[in-house]
Amino acid sequence: MIPSRLGFATALARKAGLLAQEMRGQAQGLAVTSKAPMDFVTNADLAVEALIRERIAQAYPEDAVLGEENGLEGDGPACWIVDPIDGTTNYARGMGDWGISIAYFDGQNFTHGAIFLPDLNIMATAEAGKGAQLNGKPMRFDQRAGQSGRMLALGYSGRTTPETYSARIARLTAAQIEHRRHGAATVGLVGTLAGWFDGYHEASLNIWDGAAGLLMVQEAGGVTIHGEMERFLTEPTEVIAHNGKIPNLYGILVPDEDAERKAG
Repeated sequence: MIPSRLGFATALARKAGLLAQEMRGQAQGLAVTSKAPMDFVTNADLAVEALIRERIAQAYPEDAVLGEENGLEGDGPACWIVDPIDGTTNYARGMGDWGISIAYFDGQNFTHGAIFLPDLNIMATAEAGKGAQLNGKPMRFDQRAGQSGRMLALGYSGRTTPETYSARIARLTAAQIEHRRHGAATVGLVGTLAGWFDGYHEASLNIWDGAAGLLMVQEAGGVTIHGEMERFLTEPTEVIAHNGKIPNLYGILVPDEDAERKAG
């Protein structure tokens, strides 16, 4: 029997996470190479993506797969979108802020998503029209009690300048909004779902880092902004995902002088 897409993605994310933990614990250690400045890949990234692609091919042989390490295989536009290890540097150094992200895109929208944070033992899932869950518990922003203070998780990559990033921190500070940077979009997006943060922002994010988490924020009743989907599938775009409880958050993050970088 072919499993439901969400059940399949959830089980596969957990299996992939356990493989990554096992490989990190091997006596010979990880092989780490650099793809670009501040962008690394390990043999575990490659092995985990290979496992995910193999299992998708077995369960859904007609489906295409878009993965961080090996690009698009199969005919779109519908496809699975996979980040085998988001937060590779954290993972390789033994930190807990990393995750496995598996999403399904039906050609128009993200419809299924699972993110597993193995070291934190957190599984977040969502299905379009059916809500989002954190370790099996339904999550809704409008049913959550208000929290003191405001906090945003931020992402950064070498695709934007340090000056731009610093300017955003300055604007957040001026607006009395705390910030945290974990080095993994999966952690920022799951953290938004969990209530650790009011939202997540990154000026240049790849679709495999955000697909599953963006669906989760949407299904919890939040707000997501990113580039047009056709563009997002092929290049990084600015991403904002939040619980809707910070007035004018978009204006703080993307002021008029940054108009050329606004998400479509």
